[in-house]
Amino acid sequence: MARIYRHVLRAVALLAVTGCAGRLPLLGAVHPVEERTDWFESLGRDVRVDVYVPEGRGKRHPAAIVLHGSGGIHFVGGERVQAYAEALARRGIATYVLHFFDATGTFTASIATEAREYWRWVRVVHDAVDWVRARPEVRPSHVGLFGVSLGAYLAVGAAATSPHVSRVVLLSGGLEPGVADSVRHFPPVLLLHGDEDDVVTPAEEDALVALLSRHRALLVTHRYPGEGHDFGDDAAVDAVERAARFLAEGRVGTLLEVLRRSDTRRAPR
Repeated sequence: MARIYRHVLRAVALLAVTGCAGRLPLLGAVHPVEERTDWFESLGRDVRVDVYVPEGRGKRHPAAIVLHGSGGIHFVGGERVQAYAEALARRGIATYVLHFFDATGTFTASIATEAREYWRWVRVVHDAVDWVRARPEVRPSHVGLFGVSLGAYLAVGAAATSPHVSRVVLLSGGLEPGVADSVRHFPPVLLLHGDEDDVVTPAEEDALVALLSRHRALLVTHRYPGEGHDFGDDAAVDAVERAARFLAEGRVGTLLEVLRRSDTRRAPR
């Protein structure tokens, strides 16, 4: 994860040239989405949550907590994270963008900050899971995590140490040192990665895949040819479509069928 901070510095220059990511162009029918901002308390501080919920009063939806990267939510990558969340909601997932840096007063995370705050951020994710499970629009047994870069590392630690996470989607993620010693269990995992990622290289995900296999987690992986650490629009749309199907399916038997139809590297039983 140490290389992620250098990615933030490179992305600042790229942002100036290419501009910000906008709404993802999903195809076909989509759900109208209600957007709002909410807060809850964690580590003694107010933590902001950007909420994207499919319209439909009285309906309960599968949910995903979206975790941003080391550039934070207000700086590098923030608009893409919001685009992922809004797109997932248009596919029927109640989605919550967690400003977990709020709990530690962080704006962007350096290597030292990540090492110091990792487990405190995991605690914030646990608090967010409890908060989301209590929402009237959410199926409380069906709350997943959708992590990008640093957020993917956090999702692994949070899912490994909480019984209330039902699914995990990881974009450009790997395994934080020390997490392997803290694993209690793993829910099903969808692992998505660009094969030209030079920040969190595909080789770095091998340690995570090995850990998931040792714990006999249901796992599906897909690598995007030619994609780097940050996905282009086509790969991002494909990632949303895969993630929405993965997060929405509540029955293990049907989920196994979803896995079989996907590009599965390992799906231990």
